Amino acid sequence: MKIKRCPIEFHHVISTTPTRCKTDEWYMVARDFRNAIIKNGLYSTGPIIYQVANFEKSTNEADYTFYIPVNTPLEMEENDKFRFYESWRFNDGLAFRHADLDDDIEDSYELLRASAEAFNFELAEPFYNIYLDVYGDGIIDIYAPIVKEG
Repeated sequence: MKIKRCPIEFHHVISTTPTRCKTDEWYMVARDFRNAIIKNGLYSTGPIIYQVANFEKSTNEADYTFYIPVNTPLEMEENDKFRFYESWRFNDGLAFRHADLDDDIEDSYELLRASAEAFNFELAEPFYNIYLDVYGDGIIDIYAPIVKEG
């Protein structure tokens, strides 16, 4: 298990506003978002990045916010569904690869929290999950921005 301290940056990123859905259906919302990007003449140049907030155990629902880097900068009027970032960047954070999707991702989150506590860092939550499609399977790189040190 290797935790890295590093910056992260993606260019030309479109994000959604938080979308409430079942935790076992988030990938369908992400797929629809990616397909909408393609239908508008753009294409993704990076992974699907998402955050999970406000998990409700009784309904198995949470709020998901998705981020996808695209091939070109956009002129996007302010709206309540999407946002555009010319550069989506965090200068400092902790990254951890959650390689087995059958394992509970909360265990990986706890590992990042414990590491931050050991080094006296404060992390921004919810963390960013960077979903990578690898040979038909998936892995998730978790990125936790450091907001305070010491």
